[in-house]
Amino acid sequence: MQQTADYGQQTTDNNHGQRTTDNGPRTNYGQLALWAFHVALLTGVILSFHYRPWGDVFKSVSKISGWLPYGDFLRKLHYLAGQCFLILSFAHVLEHFLKETYRRIRPKEWSRLVLLFSLGFPLLFTGFILKGDKEGILAGEVMYHLAQEIPLIGSGLARMLLRPGEEFFLLPYLYHTVILPLTVIFLLDRHTRRLLPRGDWGWPFMAFLALLATFFPLPPDIPPYMEISHISGPWFFHGVQLLLRQVPPLWAGVIWPVIPLLLTALLPFAPPKLSKWGKRLTMAAWLIHGMILVAAWL
Repeated sequence: MQQTADYGQQTTDNNHGQRTTDNGPRTNYGQLALWAFHVALLTGVILSFHYRPWGDVFKSVSKISGWLPYGDFLRKLHYLAGQCFLILSFAHVLEHFLKETYRRIRPKEWSRLVLLFSLGFPLLFTGFILKGDKEGILAGEVMYHLAQEIPLIGSGLARMLLRPGEEFFLLPYLYHTVILPLTVIFLLDRHTRRLLPRGDWGWPFMAFLALLATFFPLPPDIPPYMEISHISGPWFFHGVQLLLRQVPPLWAGVIWPVIPLLLTALLPFAPPKLSKWGKRLTMAAWLIHGMILVAAWL
């Protein structure tokens, strides 16, 4: 009987040549997330050659959509692939969480998986800033001020994330195109031992993304000079926006968003007597997050 390891799970080939999974989920959320990341990476590389993170960034993005051949299609495909990477990564983590696979795989593998999922948020957030429109600029300013709220290191951290002025988009651009993607690639290599995606659902999934990008309208870009009554950030940030109206910024924008991610990452390290309570506490934190997000949407 031959044994192989992938995604921290133990798989075996039985005498009939059928592949079975002993310790993990049987669905393809992880592989589909990997396909989505590669689509976002490839389209992002193409778009980065035509993007300028200085000067009139909004004009640069408008040229990509209006003048670059298939530019609008590439932007939509890049956007949708990034959203799918985050959602499918969450589904992958959720499936492991519900089936308690984290108890049977190595803790460092689980920690890498949770970190991979967590990196989807800054990847999408920096991409939102790089739109260069009014919402992107205000999202960058909110990120800058939230970082400043962190005691002791806030001022220095804020300067590492964003620099107001002519270089406003430069650091988010470096994070979005270089630092965060390379970190994801490193973690993927350590987590899956395989950088290239595989699986029977990969090509149909890519065809679905391409079809969706053909007809899916991107959220409209708002010119920086336009006056509007309501500004919103990325969809996953709406709950934080709602909390910022009622709760101090440090708690609403820094501590509270980190709590469920930290609880999820620490699940394998909980003592056996407390593991059930750890799972319940983690589930409660995510449910409250979801309720706040839905309330913000409504």
